[in-house]
Amino acid sequence: MGKIFGVLFCILISNLASSSYAQQNCNSYAFSRNTIYVTCVSLPVLNSHLHWNYHSSNSTVDLAFRHAGSDTSQWVAWALNINGQGMVGAQALVAVTGSNGSVQAYTSSVTSYSTGLQPSPLSFDVPSITAERVNGDVVIYATLVLPRGGTRFNQVWQVGPVNNGAPGMHGLGVDNRMSIGSVDFVSGETSAGGNA
Repeated sequence: MGKIFGVLFCILISNLASSSYAQQNCNSYAFSRNTIYVTCVSLPVLNSHLHWNYHSSNSTVDLAFRHAGSDTSQWVAWALNINGQGMVGAQALVAVTGSNGSVQAYTSSVTSYSTGLQPSPLSFDVPSITAERVNGDVVIYATLVLPRGGTRFNQVWQVGPVNNGAPGMHGLGVDNRMSIGSVDFVSGETSAGGNA
């Protein structure tokens, strides 16, 4: 019986240590643009982090979505789904790394599971969007005008392969299916887990 408690205690300490490391990694990250974000959340899967500054005066959010350890032949995306949960209906910020290492950022409204993440306008304004690749991390920078003055939304993030310069279908592993949750831009609270 004592051995079982010992093993459980070790698992608990290990989980706390890794959670602490993820938060430290999130808060201590130095952006190449020297931007400081007030709020940062290490998302639980796909080695991703969301950093942001919320501006109540005009209902905007300046954010950086960061995918750490990105392959040079991957796309990354982060999205709000303002009318539902999961992938369909998501309003995405997408970054595609080209064969020459350059990163193209654009918006894409996801209308079906067979999406190719083609560039398209979103249901809310995105006055600016750029992306870069730095030391193996891909970072999408954007300013969002939050729809209907809301601050809490469902979020989805994903990573997939680039085929002939275009986003291919993402994997269907556990982490890909769990890359869904919610974010509150005022309180900083997030939740995660589900089927994207």
